[in-house]
Amino acid sequence: MKKSLVTLGLWILGISLCRAQGFLNLNFENATILTSRTATIPGWTVNTGNYVNGDINSIPYNDSAMDAPAVSLEGTNALSPSLQAIQGNYSIFLQGGRRFSSDTNGASIWQTGQVSVLAQSMTYWGNALQVTFNNQLLTFNAISNAPNYTVWGTDISAYAGQTGQLMFTVPWQSSSMLDNIRFSASPIPEPGSIALLVAGGLLVTWRGHKS
Repeated sequence: MKKSLVTLGLWILGISLCRAQGFLNLNFENATILTSRTATIPGWTVNTGNYVNGDINSIPYNDSAMDAPAVSLEGTNALSPSLQAIQGNYSIFLQGGRRFSSDTNGASIWQTGQVSVLAQSMTYWGNALQVTFNNQLLTFNAISNAPNYTVWGTDISAYAGQTGQLMFTVPWQSSSMLDNIRFSASPIPEPGSIALLVAGGLLVTWRGHKS
């Protein structure tokens, strides 16, 4: 237990050291709600096969996708319990399109930034996604499971200090939530330490909802 707490402490310190890296709004908490059904997510570009969100002003908010590829912002009051934010106030939902859709290219969300020179690892919360940096596929491993999402992690040290496009893609006939993208100056911690980190994050979220 003591070793796990020490590892957790180093992991949190590593995260704080990498906050200055060049990517923005990695937990989507800086979203701007425009209407009851539309929002913007500063820093990110969206591609749903039919359009690229650089030419339009918003994406759906708390709005159920039909058959076509879709990227939407989901809050704690999302229409479906399965789409409610998994951390903080907002999460992203990606739907690659269902079998009835003629568009089979899937859906993605990306931004261009610089990976901190200190970065050793990268994690995100959600389901299995195709993640690339500068068109290079990153291999993520599941390091912890929660009731409605998984914590995924990868070694990002080979790209430390590099500037490029970080992209999350969900293929056709697949869907996934996405939240809490983080870079750390520490290697991927042991699964037990990640579990403590997840529990701590959920406790902070629960207290925020209670207040």
